Amino acid sequence: METKSNKQIVADFYRDIIRDQKLELLDEYVHDNYIQHSPMLKDGKAALVEALNYLKAIPKPVEPGPSPIVMMIAEDDLVMALLDITFMGKHLSVVDIFRLKDGKVTEHWDVRQDVPEVMPHGNGMF
Repeated sequence: METKSNKQIVADFYRDIIRDQKLELLDEYVHDNYIQHSPMLKDGKAALVEALNYLKAIPKPVEPGPSPIVMMIAEDDLVMALLDITFMGKHLSVVDIFRLKDGKVTEHWDVRQDVPEVMPHGNGMF
């Protein structure tokens, strides 16, 4: 049996849980002792389910766009993903950091920043 890398587990988590909203797979991806460090969300696995159910209620784009993952970096038990997303009418740059244990997400941190239409120095954020 081939063991998945932490980076692949997080990529699959984004696809199966966030994008496709297959919440029946949550136990495959999320550790029972899940810790949430984001001030926007409550702690614990049940709170994650609550947040995911909220996302299910938001209308989806008619045509799904490309993957919002710009890059992923993994080191030891940590995976960082830089995302380019539009959410609730806002264009955002999001960095998600996950700690994995036993092949499952056990901790999550995030940082969000609005993406300006024009950067003063001409460089894009991505």
